[in-house]
Amino acid sequence: MFYGYTFLPIPSSDGSRYQEDFAKTKSYTFSQYAYDVQEIFRGEANNPDFYAPTLKYIVHSFTNDPHIYFLFAALLYFFVVLKLLGTVWEMVVSKNARYFISFFIGCCFIYNLSAGVNAIRFPFAFMVFAYGALNLILKNERKYLFIAFISILIHFAFSFSCVFLVIIYLFKFRSNPWILYLLLLMFAFFGSLFPSFVEQNLEFLGKATESKFDAYTGEGFVETREEHLQVWNWYVYFNFYSVYFFPLIVLFVTRIRFFKIKTDELSEKLYIFAVVMLLHALLSGSVVDAISNRFNLLFVFFTLVYIFYLSSDNYYNKIFRLINYIYIPLLIINILIKFRGDLYTVNAVVVFGNVIVTFFMDITVSIQDFMFG
Repeated sequence: MFYGYTFLPIPSSDGSRYQEDFAKTKSYTFSQYAYDVQEIFRGEANNPDFYAPTLKYIVHSFTNDPHIYFLFAALLYFFVVLKLLGTVWEMVVSKNARYFISFFIGCCFIYNLSAGVNAIRFPFAFMVFAYGALNLILKNERKYLFIAFISILIHFAFSFSCVFLVIIYLFKFRSNPWILYLLLLMFAFFGSLFPSFVEQNLEFLGKATESKFDAYTGEGFVETREEHLQVWNWYVYFNFYSVYFFPLIVLFVTRIRFFKIKTDELSEKLYIFAVVMLLHALLSGSVVDAISNRFNLLFVFFTLVYIFYLSSDNYYNKIFRLINYIYIPLLIINILIKFRGDLYTVNAVVVFGNVIVTFFMDITVSIQDFMFG
């Protein structure tokens, strides 16, 4: 909450736009909120989901301070993040998993610290969906399916993810792996047909969704993304692809019988769902460019959960020791890059001050500027 209250949005980021919108809205009455909700149902809203306007209305009902807006966003986001990470840890708490703690840390850094506060919608929806899906796998209680569906109210794009979740839930998270491999091959060869299928059926989802699709697939936007990719430093470029390809390779290495890896019912369910999330990522990747395909992170997260659980049951297996040695430097690079970006959002008062100071002084100096200029 302290981090959210003192949060410093990076210029031209989603956070800065949310801050400007909240600050310029001096009053946001229930009738205005109800009108925005009606716009969502009519498909006329800029963002066809309910979380952002609801959060805006709740906070505006008692204050016009953007700091409080980000405080509540941080409170909700990190509450779900900690519940999700707690669920992952409870899977192996009775096992000898400390040696493979790197995979758990990888789950912790699937997103930047600032992601759920800055972007507001998608990272929060990601965590809600992941929490519901993981608990559904572990406990098979229908309430967790409904929790996963709440992600659609936070960000409309997770309606796509929930379709995959429902399908595999109906199969009780069991499937012949060879059927999934066949689907992977089909998507690889015929995935180019999916964008045209989506485009032809966008009217069913409303004008807002159609507008978002055009924005993310327009030639100008794609070209900008490609140019952005070319100016990355080598370590950012390396990290972007290693984060994805490492779990992809390990996912299939764990299925090679030569390595004599012990499995159980839960590890099989986690494996099946990780492959389903890979199918999900491949389909969304056929529509948008590599940078915009945020569903890759769902695949990465659930694969890391699978590896973490499986490694705890194969503590003395040499292949997992080797995988761990390879992953640690990749993880360190990933964490350092994420911290570098987050230093611009962490107010210096968080480290060198306290909560009381913030009530008397409006300090807007980031750790990056304070320590490095």
